[in-house]
Amino acid sequence: MTPASRAALPFVIALLLLTALAYWPGLSGGFIFDDFPNIVQKTEVHATSLAPAELAKAIDAYGGPLGRPLATMSFAVDHALWGLNPWGYKLGSLLVHLLNAFLVFALVRRLLPPSPASSLAAAAPAFAVALAWAIHPLQVSTVHYVVQRMEMLSLTFVLLGLIAYLRGRRQQIAGRQGWPWIAGSAALGLLGLTAKETAALLPAYTLALELTVLSFGAATPAARRRWQVGYGLATAAAVAIFIAWVVPAYVSPDAYSVRDYSAADRVLTQLRVLPMYLGWIVLPQPASYLFYYDHVLASHGLLQPATTLAGGLLLLALAVLAIAMRRRMPLLSLGLLWFFAAHLLSSNVVPLELVFEHRNYFALLGIVLAITALVLRMPASEIPRLRPATVGVVLAGLMLLTLIRSATWGDPLHLAMSLAARNPDSARASMDLGEQFMLRAGRDPASRFYAMAEAEFERGSRVPNASPMPEQGLIVLAATAGKPAKDEWWDRVVHKLRTRAIGPQELAMVTGLLKMRQEGVAFDDLRFTEAYLVLVERMDMPAGQYYAFADHALTMLGDEHVATGLYKKAIEAGDAEFAAAVVSALHSAGHVAVARAVADHARAIKLADIALPEEPEAEAKAATEAGQAP
Repeated sequence: MTPASRAALPFVIALLLLTALAYWPGLSGGFIFDDFPNIVQKTEVHATSLAPAELAKAIDAYGGPLGRPLATMSFAVDHALWGLNPWGYKLGSLLVHLLNAFLVFALVRRLLPPSPASSLAAAAPAFAVALAWAIHPLQVSTVHYVVQRMEMLSLTFVLLGLIAYLRGRRQQIAGRQGWPWIAGSAALGLLGLTAKETAALLPAYTLALELTVLSFGAATPAARRRWQVGYGLATAAAVAIFIAWVVPAYVSPDAYSVRDYSAADRVLTQLRVLPMYLGWIVLPQPASYLFYYDHVLASHGLLQPATTLAGGLLLLALAVLAIAMRRRMPLLSLGLLWFFAAHLLSSNVVPLELVFEHRNYFALLGIVLAITALVLRMPASEIPRLRPATVGVVLAGLMLLTLIRSATWGDPLHLAMSLAARNPDSARASMDLGEQFMLRAGRDPASRFYAMAEAEFERGSRVPNASPMPEQGLIVLAATAGKPAKDEWWDRVVHKLRTRAIGPQELAMVTGLLKMRQEGVAFDDLRFTEAYLVLVERMDMPAGQYYAFADHALTMLGDEHVATGLYKKAIEAGDAEFAAAVVSALHSAGHVAVARAVADHARAIKLADIALPEEPEAEAKAATEAGQAP
């Protein structure tokens, strides 16, 4: 161990202990929001042991070109160790955050200018930056929101990649071989993609390093020019791909069919959102962190609302400042550029939701670095130790705020009540609170929590732009207590499905009710069929979903006409093998008439020529049921 490493060791230990202390109260919390579809209900990640074959099942849990297999395998490990106990999952995420805090410390030590102070004192600024990043209260909703392990693991490899890149480039600048380190940096970035696609931003972060602290340095002028030309060409190619491929793919109305805003609206809205993020970082107030931001409305012009233009001007000023100061104050410039780069994927035309706190997991470091650059440039005070004391007070304040917020996240009911109270216009926050009351009511309609749940679901259902999820809560609440659902609840479900953009919440509401019905929860099948037929009318779905609805119509409702139409849609969305399997399953279950209709349809659309086995008795029965002579 080098003298510098020995001097840094006390700071590393303090960093890890203080960070663990800050987040420990939140480990007792529960799963929340997207944790349920991505972990609790995602059976593919429910490994029963740590055997390689078990863990391998999680690799394709999410599908897609990348599928985030590293993250899904980490959830499978959690399930093998803890089942569905959220404490273990949150502990796993905290361990990843501790690793990232150490990597931030190691990275910042390499970024800060050399200090004439002793080795011990030289490590103090990097410790302060890393601790501010690690215990900032904004990070609580990333560390304790289990599904965001994806974001955290992705950043682990990005941080490793940045450290390797710095090492390689500085060796090159000194005239030594650095390509192995740079190649390793690229490999680490690729590995980060297996956790989340945000690792693709690593080249943007390294470009920011070149523009600021590295200044495209090289041992020879020719090598310097090669780096400048290489990054110039790569940037031009990235912009060309974005304009020629990404923008056309997402500006069409179809790409935003699940949103109630357009691609242009989304980009305009980010002019308000990014300054809001800056406010969260610079002036941390737990009351400002709402977690759910479904109440945020999209901008429809620079003056609709006017804060869109004001936010855009602020961002423009910061961007100009970053470019103008990249020689005089490279650390300030780097921090600002990293903040902007961290939001390149989440603040463009891709049809994501408008606001999420976890998108600042790395961006926060950029702003902390920018503030650090300003602090380091301040003249030494006449009062000894004033600057370290001020930093200490700030860090203590961050620690206190994070402890408070983490403790709130450690109690699901307290968290739900807090989020609903601070954001009464959020239907999602209301839904969470209603579900917490429903859990405590059990199946007892006489429980005071039953009345509280019903009242909260009713309130949430009338929040502006609310999805039909609160109505789902009301229907399930009544069904589990053996009470009939009110017609007005079903009426509101159907109305919302007809008039709102069909997004993930609408689909989750209907499929959630279907799953509960399959599990034996009884409710009005006729009204439920009316609801999912609206969904079928308004959106294209995978073959399996049509089949599930058809199966409900046939087995629960007994409506062969509706079921036949849905089975036909199912085979249209599938292939010949799927169609044959559907016909075979129907025929084996005794639904000969439906099987024949589906087989005829497969033949009519030239999908498959499916022959049904000859079963005279079954045919006679089907004919008799249809009112015909055998």
